[in-house]
Amino acid sequence: MPRLAEAALGSFYAAAAREYDAAAKRTGVVEVDLRFADRRVRMRFAGAGLADALLGALASRSDDGGGEVDATIALWEAQACPAGSLACPWQVADVGPGGLVRGFDFHRVLAVHETYSGTVTLVDSAERAVLHRVPHCGAVPWWERAAPLRPALYWALGGEGRHLVHAGAVGDDRGGVLLAGARGSGKTTVALAALAHGLGFVADDYLLLHAIDEPEAVSLYSTVSICAAPAAGAKIVVDVTSLRHGSLRESLPVRAVAVPRIRGGRARLRRLSPAEALRAWAPTTVFQMPFDDGAALASLGAVVRRVPCFALDVGDDWAELARAVEQVLEQAAV
Repeated sequence: MPRLAEAALGSFYAAAAREYDAAAKRTGVVEVDLRFADRRVRMRFAGAGLADALLGALASRSDDGGGEVDATIALWEAQACPAGSLACPWQVADVGPGGLVRGFDFHRVLAVHETYSGTVTLVDSAERAVLHRVPHCGAVPWWERAAPLRPALYWALGGEGRHLVHAGAVGDDRGGVLLAGARGSGKTTVALAALAHGLGFVADDYLLLHAIDEPEAVSLYSTVSICAAPAAGAKIVVDVTSLRHGSLRESLPVRAVAVPRIRGGRARLRRLSPAEALRAWAPTTVFQMPFDDGAALASLGAVVRRVPCFALDVGDDWAELARAVEQVLEQAAV
């Protein structure tokens, strides 16, 4: 299959930027600045409806301090375009894992297409400017409300040693335990058990990882997704501050990595080698965030080599699970 020219994608980006301007002129702009550790991102929503749909999980990151921003994200609804929305210059068959559009010679502009919802994200990596179009705010699926704008934030916040990764994290003033593993491995169960027994919450599914010098887990979202109907794949999205006031931590230094596995019965811990921990963590992050040709792997490897790693069999008793997390923190401090 012939590769499509970068110029074609660059032209589409420019046309999409004009489409955003037309939508914003029609609906007005809701501008919100968000802070993630030392990075600030400006969101420019065309219309309040889309802001309401996507900002709930990010509300804790709101920053009214003013000043320079590190990246901008312009967001609009296709239905708000007076002349109709642009057709994408690629086919569904060109969309790979994580929604990454293949077939272009990527140098500066990148495209991510979530085919189920029809959402399109376009990234100008040189300008750290992102365009994000959804069909309409009423069609934003539950998982996007729970952890919105992952590709956009990946590029807005990322850099050398900084990556948006698939992982959870809990802990306290001693530091954090990073929870690594594929979907369904038990990360959310462990995070909820730790939260219920007094530990702080950073994330249950996605976080920003700083891997240079001392590893740090930075919170992106204040939400946790709880299974409501497992057979249907549906989940309930809950703000953690409604479960326990003051539980949300902006960030925690990573003191250990735990790899949960749902087993039932008793909770059990055992040490893992760095290679075993990386095998459990890397595939799910690379598959869901395939935007940097695997550059995040070096950061994941650096973390598992630096801190102790554990396998955590997820049992049925939440108090026992919370004690296992405490035990991990105690052993990591030795």
